[in-house]
Amino acid sequence: MEKIVIEIPEELVQEFKPYQDKLRELILLGLHQLKLQEALMLYGQGIVSLSRAAELAGLPRHELSRQARAFGVRPLWSEQMVREELA
Repeated sequence: MEKIVIEIPEELVQEFKPYQDKLRELILLGLHQLKLQEALMLYGQGIVSLSRAAELAGLPRHELSRQARAFGVRPLWSEQMVREELA
């Protein structure tokens, strides 16, 4: 296992103290949220298809679709994206 050192601003240290025994889960949850946000942003801008966004987020396509609706994300469709989605 690799060790990583993270510097936390003093004002956040107190917020982390109650979760010291759950830091791994906290980091994984943050990583999951970041991947979801990035995938939704790319999907919403029409850069990637729903399938590719789901792949980037590490989620099944139906779950990413549900998350997109929950966050009000609607894609800017291109002809190529439509062909990809229908394939």
